Amino acid sequence: MKILAVGFNYPSHRDEQAHSQELPSDMSEPIIFHKGDSVLRRGMPFFLPDFGSRIEYEAELVVQISRVGKCIAERFAHRYYERITLGIDFTARDLQLQAIAQGRPWTLSKAFDNAAAVGEWISKEELGYPEQPIPFSLRVDGAVVQQASSAEMLYSIDRVIAYVSQFHTLKMGDLIFTGTPSGVGEVRIGQLLEGYIGERRVLQIPVK
Repeated sequence: MKILAVGFNYPSHRDEQAHSQELPSDMSEPIIFHKGDSVLRRGMPFFLPDFGSRIEYEAELVVQISRVGKCIAERFAHRYYERITLGIDFTARDLQLQAIAQGRPWTLSKAFDNAAAVGEWISKEELGYPEQPIPFSLRVDGAVVQQASSAEMLYSIDRVIAYVSQFHTLKMGDLIFTGTPSGVGEVRIGQLLEGYIGERRVLQIPVK
């Protein structure tokens, strides 16, 4: 199983990060990166790592690939996934900013152990997707810190699948994190992170 992710897929997050980093000049195509073998096992807490000075949460819709595909046309991409959930792309922000400034890959900041949390899966039919947009939110200690909808994506789920399949053969079980909106913030010991799709809680992670 591989985990792929999209960077800066929500205008609000691009605006949020623009003050702290120089964004890529060409964003005509999705920015794709790997999160390695970094899934946090369901039901487990997230243990704050002892590297980096600032670990941040990024709540994102996640799709699970359900069939093998290569060079998938966008109009057929909906056939390659059946389930969607909310996940958290944990990011070592200071390491990422250093990598961007030095023109290096983001791997150390994005693909460390347990950096990809995935919630309870929901069928896209139950969600009514793609006919209906998918609302989602993240709460930290009960307060909403991130809130958005799939309709706000610059590159839709189907567009992302079509794009990445030009370079990677997508296989059953592969995960794609589809980008985060504004509101990312620092992860601290003692916090409780809760992810929602609509009013349904699909993810609960204590930080230790």
